[in-house]
Amino acid sequence: MFDTKISLPDNYNEENRYPLILLNDGEINYLGDLKDRAILVGLIPQNRLDAFTPWKAHNLKPSTPDFGGKLDEYHNQVFEHLLPELLCKYSIDESKIAYGGYSLGGLAAVYSLYTAGAPSIIFSLCGSFWYPQFLDYCENHDVLNKKASLYLQNGKTEGIKHNNILSNAPILSARLHELLSDRLDKVTSVFDEYGHHENIAGRYKNLIDWLKENLK
Repeated sequence: MFDTKISLPDNYNEENRYPLILLNDGEINYLGDLKDRAILVGLIPQNRLDAFTPWKAHNLKPSTPDFGGKLDEYHNQVFEHLLPELLCKYSIDESKIAYGGYSLGGLAAVYSLYTAGAPSIIFSLCGSFWYPQFLDYCENHDVLNKKASLYLQNGKTEGIKHNNILSNAPILSARLHELLSDRLDKVTSVFDEYGHHENIAGRYKNLIDWLKENLK
């Protein structure tokens, strides 16, 4: 269902315990400033429109395949199969496992709060919280991973050029940030002035600063 890209610190030593960061879409190059202090694992799905969506939905573009809604299956593979393998193979500090992603990858990470008891650190950059019925789901279900530290970042101008459900992205994101800030004790909520695909490197830099604090 997915491939992996693994980066070990250059000074990796099995006598030490390292934080683990699982990143949806596999773009671990954005986390380069953490490569010497954490084990980075990029998760590269064969079909992200299936892997990162919690239930089926029609795509917003007629020319694009519909969303497949296989996120539960994807998370089962990540947390019940891959993660135990990583813990056996590498020297990992189990109290410092982070999971997250960008766009649909961030949506998937937030969904994991409701369906998995771990990891302890969750992050979402420009999470696609406009996804049909996602906010309703979050409002009507209990958070399972209540002790997680959560980083949420979205842009105030996401979806501004669209005339479909995407145009509501900032409003829905703000409601989700508020909801999760009420339900979890450790939430960092960030809104910037950019659109969905803008300032990506800068957004990752801010995330890295937050991760450095939470992975100490």
